[in-house]
Amino acid sequence: MTTVTHTPDLLRYTDVPNLSHGDVLTLHEEHLNSGLIALMRLGGYHSIRAVRASGPWIETADGTRLLDLISSYGALNHGHNHPRVVAAARWFDERGDPDLLKEFASPWPAALASNLARLAPEGLGSVFLCNSGTEAVEGALKLAVRSFRGERDRFVYAENSLHGKTFGTLQITGRDKYRGFVPRLPGWPMVPFGDVAAIEAALTDPGSERIAGVVLEPIQGEGGVVVPPAGYLRAVERLCRQHGVLLILDEIQTGIGRAGALFRCQAEGVTPDVLCIAKSLGGGVATIGATITRPELHAAAYGKIEDCLVHTSTFGGRGRACAVAMEALQVAVDEDFAGRSRRTGAWLREQLEGVRARHPNAVRSIRGEGLMIGVELETPDVRVPPLLPRERIRSIATKYLPGVVGAELLHEHGILSSFVLNNPRVLRIYPSLLATREDLAGVPAALDAVLSKGLGRLTGRLLERAVRRDGVRAVLSMVSRW
Repeated sequence: MTTVTHTPDLLRYTDVPNLSHGDVLTLHEEHLNSGLIALMRLGGYHSIRAVRASGPWIETADGTRLLDLISSYGALNHGHNHPRVVAAARWFDERGDPDLLKEFASPWPAALASNLARLAPEGLGSVFLCNSGTEAVEGALKLAVRSFRGERDRFVYAENSLHGKTFGTLQITGRDKYRGFVPRLPGWPMVPFGDVAAIEAALTDPGSERIAGVVLEPIQGEGGVVVPPAGYLRAVERLCRQHGVLLILDEIQTGIGRAGALFRCQAEGVTPDVLCIAKSLGGGVATIGATITRPELHAAAYGKIEDCLVHTSTFGGRGRACAVAMEALQVAVDEDFAGRSRRTGAWLREQLEGVRARHPNAVRSIRGEGLMIGVELETPDVRVPPLLPRERIRSIATKYLPGVVGAELLHEHGILSSFVLNNPRVLRIYPSLLATREDLAGVPAALDAVLSKGLGRLTGRLLERAVRRDGVRAVLSMVSRW
């Protein structure tokens, strides 16, 4: 008996450019993330289709140019499609070298690891290559525990931190919204960011003999672009040395020049035991991350033949990604990402301080280093449209406040910006590190114009437009997801 099976018609990659935008939204809602599309609808982002991008600029289907101040949350320090990075990818493809082959010693990860060791703080010479930031941090946690042979298996971490969304990294993420069903482990101290005394207490409290390391971001990105007090990292480094625990620094957002140094810890002369990087390591073209550590730690964890395959990644260190990352690092050095970030960032923050001075009731602070900038907004009094639940809408408006400003900047000024995940009042400004003053010249005036309309009025208008466009029921459905 012959069984007849039906083979579905599949979309070909050549079909994708010809999909209508309505079809794209439907496919997203049906097969990806309907809640995200609902959020996009609230701010009108759903109507935009990006078709090309170069440097700090994005072009939409109707020919509009948008200035990108998000840079894919720090993954596009090089901007979109940097020609040298794209050329490296094409060069590798044309060679025909094996891309994914783990049975032999490949020259590509070896060469990239050598370059990372040369650029990292002195003494960090062993590298584990992976695919993302959360994997890099997972690798750091596992490395730390194994280097102590399991005798130490706890970590100190900071409130409002975000180190990833996999099960392990959620254990050191300081916001319950993203932890979901992951319980807080007893004996894993969560301390205020920037508080040296709190870390010292955590390292001396009962049970501290089980602590393997302290995990920190040099600047908390998703926490609201929070810069710690001067000398904080150096003081924490001293405490870690004193108590025999590892200092693990997550430079996934701050690294590759974003905060004014190739790695932010170098600005304070701090050498961690483990350094985690990803995002812009791939130059916006490759998907790659890395955990960099001291050779003796790596040897303790994985140096024996029976241990060398305990922690691996199928796609980590594939040839093409390594070649692209090598060129991304070379571009960062050749084009002085750290210096450009410091100079342009200082100028832009000064301009934004002028905006804050003109709107003291709307802007609480401008903070950051390099081109890692946060604009903290004051919560306004919102005029809630009729038929919508007043207190619920006020709560949503508070959480979505930077999104309201971002929507206005997008639709009225052609500027793409975003909120940070762990602080509902902070607008993220992360342009490409190659963006010029000319590229960014219109940002302060645009923000000034938006704030002049009043944050409460803008929030009410956004909700009214959503009601007119989608109806009360749809808007109630949207806000119920928050």
